Amino acid sequence: MYCRVSILLRKQFVSVLILCVGLVLSFAPARAADPAAGKALFQANCASCHNVHKKLTGPALAGIEERWADKALLHKWIKNSASVLATGDAYANNLFKEYNGTAMPAFPTFTDADVDNILAYVADEQVKGPKTAAPAAGAEGAAKEDSGSNSLIFGIITLILAIVAVILLQINSNLNKLAAEKEGIDQPEPVAFYKNKAYIAIGIMILFVIGGYFTIQGAIGLGRTQDYMPEQPIFYSHKVHAGTNQISCLYCHSGAEKSKHAMIPAENVCMNCHKAVTEYSGPELFTAEGKK
Repeated sequence: MYCRVSILLRKQFVSVLILCVGLVLSFAPARAADPAAGKALFQANCASCHNVHKKLTGPALAGIEERWADKALLHKWIKNSASVLATGDAYANNLFKEYNGTAMPAFPTFTDADVDNILAYVADEQVKGPKTAAPAAGAEGAAKEDSGSNSLIFGIITLILAIVAVILLQINSNLNKLAAEKEGIDQPEPVAFYKNKAYIAIGIMILFVIGGYFTIQGAIGLGRTQDYMPEQPIFYSHKVHAGTNQISCLYCHSGAEKSKHAMIPAENVCMNCHKAVTEYSGPELFTAEGKK
């Protein structure tokens, strides 16, 4: 009888213990999503088409969880948008039409945890707000100043090396003369510096190089017109790009420093920035009469 009661009590104890563990697990908070891991996934898979705060190829992602009432459907959309479109979901199909039928790539390797991490990163960026990078004013001037300083240093080093070379030549000549006198070999009278053919040839070569450099630089500058403003093929403002945003002229007109004309940059040069920059929020550029 005692054994039966003992066994019964043990069974009841185990049942209560299992119930308590179940209750604890049911009320335990789910594992928090990792925004850092979500950032890595976003940059590797999503950043080419999406921005948190701006429209790119796809919509801005700020507030995405509020726009999708069904979180499970949102997970399914991110993993494979075609499967959600096939269900006939109204919001998904309207979004697909709004972006001209551009299908989002499928990500079958994404787990629910991966999607939660991405959404956590988007939520964090939404709270932080859009980032405004301070323009690097004076960066171009600093680069030119560094370039000028380097040229001066190299010029001084070249001059010092040239003087050392002349001194070594003179030392070598004197040593040869002493060796010849010791051996009793007659040496001709030394030639004056300004009559030495070797020195004259070296001087002519130096003058030729210097003269050629300045001649080429002068020729490159021929034909340049100050304040020349060609008709733009599209509306474009140098005040915004080179003024407000402090973009170096040579970024768009890479050959302007050496070429006769600046030339209009290729479209892909513009799109390097305009894949991310889709709107202008600076000073007004239009008046009632037209462009400023």
